Amino acid sequence: MILVVGGTGRLGRALVPMLAGAGHQVRIMARGDSQPFPDTASDGVEPLRGDLVSEADCWKAVAGCTAAVFAASGFGIKGSDPRAVDRDGAIRLVRAAAEAGVEQVIMMSMHGAAPDGPIDFLRCKAAAEESVRTSGMAWTVIRIGPLLEQRLELMTAPLEPKGKVLVFGSGTASVTYTSVRDAAALVLRAITDPALRNRVIEWGSQTLTANEVAQAVLARVGHGAVQRIPPAAERLLSVVARPFSPFLARVSQAGIWEESGAVAFEWAPARAEFPDIPVTGLSQALGTLVPKESG
Repeated sequence: MILVVGGTGRLGRALVPMLAGAGHQVRIMARGDSQPFPDTASDGVEPLRGDLVSEADCWKAVAGCTAAVFAASGFGIKGSDPRAVDRDGAIRLVRAAAEAGVEQVIMMSMHGAAPDGPIDFLRCKAAAEESVRTSGMAWTVIRIGPLLEQRLELMTAPLEPKGKVLVFGSGTASVTYTSVRDAAALVLRAITDPALRNRVIEWGSQTLTANEVAQAVLARVGHGAVQRIPPAAERLLSVVARPFSPFLARVSQAGIWEESGAVAFEWAPARAEFPDIPVTGLSQALGTLVPKESG
């Protein structure tokens, strides 16, 4: 049995069918709030409603599992706290897994994770990484960039009502994005491939600027314009939004970090090591998420 924590999230929804299709028994742990559980579980998939703040729920989740994948995150969810999910929840789940005799844990992390990272989210991820490295279990840390599909959904949200594509900051900084399909494919590989044991791997799909992404979207739909949130507005929001919208504040902080150019990384070496895993780039993601205007 393989546990997928955050199994109803964006990455979990891509990963769980891959695991089940490969013949694995899967248990998905999620609160079922922001993304509900499927109406009916497919063959070999067991839904478990649980919260990472609960020791009892974590113990229930790991019971009988040979491997656990931590794919949950509180960063992109309004009303959620990355410290409670990405740091404390991850550490609590890893501790329960080790004590329950789980053999392997795969921790989804973020490029830039470090104890002294420039934003709190990266510091939370660093603490989670340390918990798996010292757990006594076989482990893999997969550091990804911003999810390509998630970014496209955010940028194109105002397209239908306003004819706008949203760009945060100047749009000129390079960002290495990771497709959710590519991230899920590497997790699937890590379950069985010894080459991925006890190591940190940086896993990206394509490096682009936000302006390049926006222009690709506009070219596909054939109309619209860019709506820009200037860097100065991001800096202001990162401070003044904290009391009433921690979500908006941390998104703005992440935007400032992206503006620095530090979100770009060299992804080709890891890809060369696993050439059989296809690269999902912007054109493929656009084909799935952004309808092409007919006529």
